[in-house]
Amino acid sequence: MSNKKVAAAIVTYNRLELLKESLAAVLNQTDYLSHVIVVNNMSTDGTKEYLESLDDPRVVPYNSTENLGGAGGFNQAVRLFAEELDDDYVWLMDDDTIVQPDALKYLVDFISDNPQIGFVNSVVRWGTAEGNPSWMNVPAPRGFTWQTYLNSENPGVEVVNSTFVSVMFSREMVAMIGLPQKEYFIWGDDMEYTNRIADVNRGYTVLKSVAVHKSKENSMPGDVVRESDDSRLWRYSYEFRNRVLTARRISKKELNRVLLVAFRYDFLRVAIKPNVKFRGKKLRMILAGLWKGLSFHPRIEFAKGLHNPNVRSINAIVQAYELAHPEERVTLDKEIELVDHYSLDDLKGINAAADRFIADHEAKLAARYKSSEEK
Repeated sequence: MSNKKVAAAIVTYNRLELLKESLAAVLNQTDYLSHVIVVNNMSTDGTKEYLESLDDPRVVPYNSTENLGGAGGFNQAVRLFAEELDDDYVWLMDDDTIVQPDALKYLVDFISDNPQIGFVNSVVRWGTAEGNPSWMNVPAPRGFTWQTYLNSENPGVEVVNSTFVSVMFSREMVAMIGLPQKEYFIWGDDMEYTNRIADVNRGYTVLKSVAVHKSKENSMPGDVVRESDDSRLWRYSYEFRNRVLTARRISKKELNRVLLVAFRYDFLRVAIKPNVKFRGKKLRMILAGLWKGLSFHPRIEFAKGLHNPNVRSINAIVQAYELAHPEERVTLDKEIELVDHYSLDDLKGINAAADRFIADHEAKLAARYKSSEEK
């Protein structure tokens, strides 16, 4: 067992009974828990009064004077972790997340045994610990490398990204990549943020760590076609706008893929599938969201006093290597070697094409990030 300390963080809005259950489950962790940040997004159901009534010194309440949205709430939670606490890791979740008593133990043990890992998350079940997977929280395994750590006593599967339903990462990672993007407001901020982490160091689902998601329905993520609740439709404008920015930050290839999927899968199915509710409103929302995403340019913030600009990009390293060695086919084994051992500095001075790419990447990176100390 390591001596690491963890600050959990729960973002809540008008779900007091679920918050009580979620908070109790976090406070009941067997190991490593030091603090629990609770960001109250201006709830009107007695959440503020409940938090003020607690006398557990581990609970760190933050009562916002405005509804920051889920994205703004997690931005504030990570900021509080970085600026106000001295814990080693932050562990994020929604207020309808009920973690099992040993969920945190397995996360910390896994990342302590594999310090080159960027984030770890839990297996998420819907309704109960024995229920089906919570479909909106199932991350995609990464290519052929997902089985790298399956043969350990505490196995993990390499994944592309993660939702903010029981995901944990380090203070050092926050220094390198900054805070979650508060401008997303709702939906997709978790995908964008964990994509940022995974471009520095890869992420893993720890199979023995289990959380329960008590959402109303076990729905697929961003399923605009089947959405039947008129009160939720406004969220899809954010969904499609945020998808586009997340893709833009990965690569032009990913942006083209996301746009193609949005038109072929979402737009066309809404347009031609029979019995789609709110068809016209959904079509307008998809187009508006995609269009807004192309001109959406929020800059990334850093916590005060916590900014390490020496951040690498796995995607950039692979692209630079391909430009530096155009005659070589980059195999999966070679890509693993690049991930484990290379930096962009290793690829400078080989040829003009690679040097131009590296210079352009470094300029874009410098323009993208903004320290909160500059405010």
